[in-house]
Amino acid sequence: MTPLPSLQHFFSLGRKAKVMFILLISFLGTTSIMAQEEDDDKVIELIRADVTEYDAAYLDAERVKGNVRFKHGTALMDCDSAWFYRKENRIEAYGNIYIRQQDTLNLWGDYLNYDGDKKHAEVRRNVRMRDKEMSLETELLEYDLENKVAYYPAHGKIRNGQDRLRSRVGRYYSRSRTFFFKDSVVLINPEYTMNSDTLEYQTWSKTAYFSGPTYITSEENTIFCRKGWYDTERNKSNFSRGVWIEGKENKLVADSMVYDRNTGLGEAFREIVLIDTSEDIRITGQYGFYNRKLKLTRITGDPMAVKYVDEDSLFLKADTLIDLTDTSSGNRKLFAYHTAKMHKSDMQGASDSLIYDFDDSTIQMFIDPVIWAEGDQITGDTLIIYRRNGQLDKMDVIDNAFIVSEEVPGHYNQIGGRDMLAKFGDGKLRRIRVFGNGRSLYYAQETDSSYTGVNHIECSEMLISIDSNRVDEISLYTNPEGKFYPVDQLPSNLRTLKGFRWLTDRRPQLTDFLKQREEREEERIDHTKDLLKSDESIELPEVMQLPEN
Repeated sequence: MTPLPSLQHFFSLGRKAKVMFILLISFLGTTSIMAQEEDDDKVIELIRADVTEYDAAYLDAERVKGNVRFKHGTALMDCDSAWFYRKENRIEAYGNIYIRQQDTLNLWGDYLNYDGDKKHAEVRRNVRMRDKEMSLETELLEYDLENKVAYYPAHGKIRNGQDRLRSRVGRYYSRSRTFFFKDSVVLINPEYTMNSDTLEYQTWSKTAYFSGPTYITSEENTIFCRKGWYDTERNKSNFSRGVWIEGKENKLVADSMVYDRNTGLGEAFREIVLIDTSEDIRITGQYGFYNRKLKLTRITGDPMAVKYVDEDSLFLKADTLIDLTDTSSGNRKLFAYHTAKMHKSDMQGASDSLIYDFDDSTIQMFIDPVIWAEGDQITGDTLIIYRRNGQLDKMDVIDNAFIVSEEVPGHYNQIGGRDMLAKFGDGKLRRIRVFGNGRSLYYAQETDSSYTGVNHIECSEMLISIDSNRVDEISLYTNPEGKFYPVDQLPSNLRTLKGFRWLTDRRPQLTDFLKQREEREEERIDHTKDLLKSDESIELPEVMQLPEN
């Protein structure tokens, strides 16, 4: 080794060489100090004790008692008594264990086994741990002081603000202030209780991330999902991989959902099924939006509703379905917008939009509406359908009212007017009252079914009685005009009245609704199978690392 220059040699050096020499000495001194500090951090130091005993013949360890305090790096450890194994750099402590690491962690217990080389603490009995946001209670805790990670293998209870958590196994990362829970995880909040298999909980954001079958139960409903997160501070949530929410009278199923409890706004995505047992209705679609304050649910993505009525079903579909309850009156309605279609055994209909009233089963149809009731086709600018005991009762036809039925191919019975009131009995058209611009064309028939001719009548107002789908009696008011033609003498220009349209190509068929329901159910079943298969590979999300304080 080359010796350092002597003092005499130093003064003989030039100015630049002197500076270099001083820097070298400073560096060596600093390195030596740092090395000494690192050695000090590795060795457990006994700070104080009322009594210190040592008997090498009995045990190669010091027995310390009374107000004992050890120091290791940035951690202080207090206890009533301890065995201090200096050579092993280890302590075994008893009674009133208290470990604190700077301002980040406090740990208490009745027994401590601490390995200084590994910086590993094992604390037993009446264990309590606390940082800035949370407190933990368990009977056995292992703590890595270097990485600031705690682990309990046998049941733990955590308190964080209003949240209470417990699980069989748990791990706490002090740097990121994040818990990982496994097996029989329960999170209790004043507003709900969450049960899960695997859960990550961030104490700083009060957000829970869960994987595996998870149930969230409150007074309002129960939520199930296989993956998601819940921000308990801001009451925001995200549920995925097969979700359902079940209340007292309804159930919503979807692939995934997001919900803000504070604003009452929520969204549901893919394979949506909404079941309402109070109204016996089922709505399906691909996207749903919910506003709790307005009591509004909007469903799009090829939506369809099925309302069960007296062993029959009313099918309804459109581009958009909106379920809305009036917050003041409590009146609930279902709105169908654009390309609305409906089907029931005694009635089928199509229009641009319609409204179904849950209170009295009234149906209002707007923009080019048409209704088919057995052989009768009814059109107007607006149709209002009233039902009683599950059957058609009456119908208001407002503006450009028209009723037509096919007598034989190419020949039609027709009634037109400004407005109409149609009455039904046993689901069949029985009586028609025409208001304004009344006109009628119907084929007269003998009892032997032979045709005697065709009646062409115009009258401002008229009342027509129907029996077995045929005109039985007609009453005319205000300047009636009419003429009876033999069938073969009816002028071609009178065979259809003004406003005549035959729209059978628009008539909804039951098979269209059943096919859509079957396809949707098959998709939902296949999707559920995929979710169940993927449950085997569930993993927890990565923990967000925070800067140390």
